[in-house]
Amino acid sequence: MFDIGPGTLSRLEQIGISYDQIDRLFLTHFHPDHTLDLATLLLVFNYAPGKSRIRPFTITSCFGIEDFLQRMYQLYPDLSPMEYEMRVHQVRQDEFLIGKIKILSAPTGHTPDSVAYRLEVAGHSMVYSGDAAPHGELAQLAEGADLLICECSFPSGWETEDHLNADSVSRIASQAGVKSLVITHCYPPALAVDLIGQIRGHYSGEVQLAMDGLHLSLS
Repeated sequence: MFDIGPGTLSRLEQIGISYDQIDRLFLTHFHPDHTLDLATLLLVFNYAPGKSRIRPFTITSCFGIEDFLQRMYQLYPDLSPMEYEMRVHQVRQDEFLIGKIKILSAPTGHTPDSVAYRLEVAGHSMVYSGDAAPHGELAQLAEGADLLICECSFPSGWETEDHLNADSVSRIASQAGVKSLVITHCYPPALAVDLIGQIRGHYSGEVQLAMDGLHLSLS
């Protein structure tokens, strides 16, 4: 799972995915809209009746995850793992394997340590931006990807240094030559306009707006 903002666990339950199926979490950065349900997840790992977690749980994250977890444990002592091992893996510009999936990470410039992730398997590739700034390395990470799941916080022309708007998203997608683009993390000003139309003005690939329950295939 990539990021775990508020409401994530209830949404997963609605599409038939249980919290106890999750063995690895990828965090792009530590802002609350990307991490709040981690507290809920760790709580149910310990206290779900008859389902307390025993298997190890791994968090792959930008740098700072160990300090972040310790602060959570201090604030909420019941979140500290009781019967399972918590494993953490900090990344910045890294490349590693999980089974047959090759995963690459790169800084996005949203925060000093924020990262995006690229997954490659069986000739297909997907990139998840998390939050990104126009000056980050997202375009390089996403080069030639089948799918880019990208934040687009603001509409075209909106001044922003730590997020992307429709102009910067379309430029990154076009520069990277991604085949398909899914837009997420849209603030109200972005949803008030024809955001997809703005992006299509500079990017010729497929574009769609992410919605809860959306299923996508790279095949």
